[in-house]
Amino acid sequence: MLLIHGLTGCHAAPYMIRLAKCFLDQGYRTYRMDMRGFGQARNWSSNLAHAGRSDDVIAALSAIHDQNPGQPISATGISLGAAQLLRGIARIDAGLDPQPTWRNSLRGIAAISPPIDLVRCSENMQRRTRKLYNRYFIRNLISRLPPGVIERPDFQQINAGPRCRTLWELDDQFTAPLSGFENAKQYYEQSSARTVIHHLQTPTLILAAADDPIVPIDCFEQIQSALSESTTLLTPSSGGHVGFVGPGRRCWIDDVVSAWFSAHAKQSPRIV
Repeated sequence: MLLIHGLTGCHAAPYMIRLAKCFLDQGYRTYRMDMRGFGQARNWSSNLAHAGRSDDVIAALSAIHDQNPGQPISATGISLGAAQLLRGIARIDAGLDPQPTWRNSLRGIAAISPPIDLVRCSENMQRRTRKLYNRYFIRNLISRLPPGVIERPDFQQINAGPRCRTLWELDDQFTAPLSGFENAKQYYEQSSARTVIHHLQTPTLILAAADDPIVPIDCFEQIQSALSESTTLLTPSSGGHVGFVGPGRRCWIDDVVSAWFSAHAKQSPRIV
């Protein structure tokens, strides 16, 4: 089981440790991935993590396959990591990217609170009621920039510009140009999982709360009818963004994800 964290997280995030224990208890060999610039990957990175880095997730799955040849593989992504996972597997299922050697070993994937439509999510974050969220993400992202990015001449030139107030401004000023995009809009349009998610043929679970303050529920309402039969979409009325806290402050999402994998993703994979 590969676990991929969300924006500003890392392998040591509480939800990563909690989910890892959950799957370990079920007998999975579990891997926790650090995105570019986060956790143990911080000092190795000269580029930024973003939603379009689904090739990093595919590379991680390939490494897991190489260490465990012939064994079934699964993956669970949280927030930004979930969007990368959905995009990467959907592109493979659509024939847009090459079929990896482990494709027929992939049992299933789960995506928790994935920002599948980056334009819609960023527009939502422009609202005045989201000011605190913007401050939180911007402060954490800027303070944790990898040394390899800070040393880049193009970053130093960009960093001399005006201070960012929203995630859209951050992506327009930093993420897009440092990652080869013209601007934030082009980055969002080319990197959103929404454009390919309907191609998924892999057993897939998507969980998104109706009261998520960061990922509007209409992102999923708009694509629900286009999803393939292999995709299960659950949209509980409450849960927030990667919260899903129930009685006793227990995160019930762990039980839902592990139960889904037990029911759907331990079967023989479909040959495509």
